[in-house]
Amino acid sequence: MPPETKNCQNCKNDFMIESEDFLFYQKIKVPPPTFCPECRMQRRFMWRNERSLYKRDCDLCKKSFISLYPKDSCYTIYCRDCWYSDNWDPIDFGIEYDNLKSFFELFRELQLKVPRLGIWTVQCTNSPYTNQSYNNKNCYLSYGFRDSEDCMYVARAVNLKKCMDVVYSHYSENLYEAFNVEKSYNTFYSEKSEALIDSYFVSNSRNISNCFGIINKRNSSYTFMGENLSKDAYLERLKEIDLGSKKIIDEYKKLFDNIKKQSIHKYGNLVSCQNSTGDNLVNTKNSKMVFDGFDLENSRYSAWVFSSKEIYDCYGMGNSQYVYEAMSPEEVSNTKFVHVVDTSNNVEYSEMCKGSSFLFGCISLQKKSYCILNKQYTKEEYQILIEKIKEEMNSNPYIDKKNRIYKYGEFFPYDLSPFSYNESTAQEFFPLNKNIALDLCFKWKDDEERNYRIDLPSQGIPDNIKDVDDTILNNIIGCSHLGKCEHKCTEAFKLTESELSFYKKNKIPVPNTCPNCRHYERLSKRNPMKLWHRSCMCDKEAHMHTNGTKECSNEFETSYAPDRPEIVYCEGCYNKEVY
Repeated sequence: MPPETKNCQNCKNDFMIESEDFLFYQKIKVPPPTFCPECRMQRRFMWRNERSLYKRDCDLCKKSFISLYPKDSCYTIYCRDCWYSDNWDPIDFGIEYDNLKSFFELFRELQLKVPRLGIWTVQCTNSPYTNQSYNNKNCYLSYGFRDSEDCMYVARAVNLKKCMDVVYSHYSENLYEAFNVEKSYNTFYSEKSEALIDSYFVSNSRNISNCFGIINKRNSSYTFMGENLSKDAYLERLKEIDLGSKKIIDEYKKLFDNIKKQSIHKYGNLVSCQNSTGDNLVNTKNSKMVFDGFDLENSRYSAWVFSSKEIYDCYGMGNSQYVYEAMSPEEVSNTKFVHVVDTSNNVEYSEMCKGSSFLFGCISLQKKSYCILNKQYTKEEYQILIEKIKEEMNSNPYIDKKNRIYKYGEFFPYDLSPFSYNESTAQEFFPLNKNIALDLCFKWKDDEERNYRIDLPSQGIPDNIKDVDDTILNNIIGCSHLGKCEHKCTEAFKLTESELSFYKKNKIPVPNTCPNCRHYERLSKRNPMKLWHRSCMCDKEAHMHTNGTKECSNEFETSYAPDRPEIVYCEGCYNKEVY
């Protein structure tokens, strides 16, 4: 089919459905979407709560545990041991399909009946304050990560050890304040780099050791703010800097930010990619508008996805194929419109199901097949009823309070998300204030009243880590944002013993903002999950541009907006400058 321009029923902006998109929709037997890619992403993100944790009792065993759901939640919430136990059967909560109600109304009834898993952790040790957490040990306030140990304030990472305040980084040890850093050791205040050792303030570099304040470098050692030094001279220069002083570190942060703004930048961080657009991709081909992933093929409109092919509109997924409109699935195939489903196939409109196949509108099922709304059917009954439900989803669609229409082929309505907008990942990537969220008919959770007393205001924190003693562990410290931001500020925080030990060992000043605010500040330094069509800004005659002129004529899709100050190059011109 030829490309078509559609109008998004949510934001009312036009968007393009390309020929390749139509082929995929035909292959998986769904109609084309009526929401644009950005609105589809925002809608999915409203279904993932990573960072909003609450202390509550399990509704079965009554033991207290850390959960994604507050104690006044309208849902039945079980701790992990109870949810996985044989003390209950989710099939017992099944409901009959009733064509007098829309499918999504019935699904909402099921949501209010079936017990939900309170928090998502798998094979973790001593890591209760983590979520979307797999095979982690001794980790604290970290989310969407796996195979890590002794980490704090980490998000969307794999195989880290002794790291703190890190996001989107992998296979590294002893990192602090880093994002998109790979295979590195003992590195601080760095970004978008690989194979760093004993370094500070590094950006867009690779194979670096003992460097301070560099950008766009390869195979460098003992370089200080662009100046190549001998080993002894570099170490002497480093010794002159009081790394434990927050005032001095903040000065270098500002200086480094200015250097980055004046430096050239490759249009995107794409490594070993073919015919693909997006950012932070490795070994990806024939993909479009994909962010933060590797080993992908024929993927579109997705983020934080790995080792998958033939996937559209997915987030937080690995080892899957033929998946559409999915949030947090793992090892699934032929699966559409799901939230937290793993090791399953042929599943639609379902939540928190595992090891199952041929499910439609189910919640919390494990090792089941041919179920609809948690009710068991024969294979023949299932196939007949599924076709009937899909037809009636079109003839009797769900319509929300903003008159957004949900027929078969749309992800779950906003209304059905178990989380408020500001509890969800949507607030990280599509931030809204309360008034705008409510005007869009999104749910909003007001902050709970806090009954603590701040012992140490942010301005009272010693500037230098050498002046901090263990008595600070007894203090509730005030966040400098004082809750006057859109970062889910907790207004106060406490240091743990291992955290203070990390700061002292690595000569890092104590931060003056809470972990949530620091997380949002790191995210603000990353490019958005959005692309603009731009031209290369290179005007160097020595690059011998293919059009024979001084200015390069190459064009590309980039996550650098046109109004940003950075100088953006195509891959060819960038490589001629860097290598």
